[in-house]
Amino acid sequence: MRLRRLVLPLLALLLGSAAAHAQNVTRDVRLIVPYAPGGTVDALARMLAEALSPALGGRSVVVENRSGGGTFIAMQALMNAGPDGHTLSIASTAVLATSAVLPGMVMPIDLDRALQPLSSLIRVPMVLVGQPNAPFRSLAELIVHARANPGRLNIGQSGQGSQTHLLAARFKHEARLAMEEIQYRGGTPALLDILSGNADLYFSLLPESLPFIRDGRLRAIAFASPERNPALPEVPLMRETLPGFTGDVAYGLVVAAGTPPAWLAYWNAAVNRAMNAPEFRARAAALHWVPSNGTPEDYAAEIARDRQVWGEVIRAAGIRAGS
Repeated sequence: MRLRRLVLPLLALLLGSAAAHAQNVTRDVRLIVPYAPGGTVDALARMLAEALSPALGGRSVVVENRSGGGTFIAMQALMNAGPDGHTLSIASTAVLATSAVLPGMVMPIDLDRALQPLSSLIRVPMVLVGQPNAPFRSLAELIVHARANPGRLNIGQSGQGSQTHLLAARFKHEARLAMEEIQYRGGTPALLDILSGNADLYFSLLPESLPFIRDGRLRAIAFASPERNPALPEVPLMRETLPGFTGDVAYGLVVAAGTPPAWLAYWNAAVNRAMNAPEFRARAAALHWVPSNGTPEDYAAEIARDRQVWGEVIRAAGIRAGS
């Protein structure tokens, strides 16, 4: 019995490895990105496509940006492609985790039924940014100003159920602020609006806003991370003013539900090889990403944990889609 317990997992591993290597990529592979070109997720997709393509026997991984709809346009495109083993999509872990528990959320597809987690990819620090000439410098000053001027400030978000939507809604609730939300198709359009003076605030991915923070065109107000960031050690944390307030963003890879296990094994192994390569890790570190790749089961568990955590926040704050 003891020998059987040792042999069976090894046999499963060998069979999974054989299935992974037995797959035949017969055409170019689509890697769908649910955001506009130019941002962190787009950069991640292009790095991943570059790392995966050389092992595909002359085929390429082609990045396809399908932004809008709170990432549902991309998720629908993935579902419609079917479980063909030749279509992958990056997904927002927050959207996968919260769509089913966000009151008022209207979903064109059931993400739990339509998609299959493939691998977690990265976590990225989130920082609240604003205009450098705004009449507030710190989070405490921002709260005082916003309370004194209800409805005068706005804050961006990148789609219903996204991490930026949850952070914006949570901030308004916990700080007791009346503030308009503006929905964008990603971080780049939101930052451009702040840079041009047309928007006030946004919870930005650090890699997207850091160059503008360093050259003085954006002001970093506070991080939503649990610890201060070495790239900007002087910038405080949201939780230093609003206790318990954290929420970095995470992204992963998904495929259409019903994708054969052999294809899951193939792509999971390929993604892990690509992301664990020293060159990929060095580039990720330079971009302030925290790699988090692993098995499909690991990613499914991560989604379940985030659903529990954000579900509690959503209920406590009374967050609704469209609010």
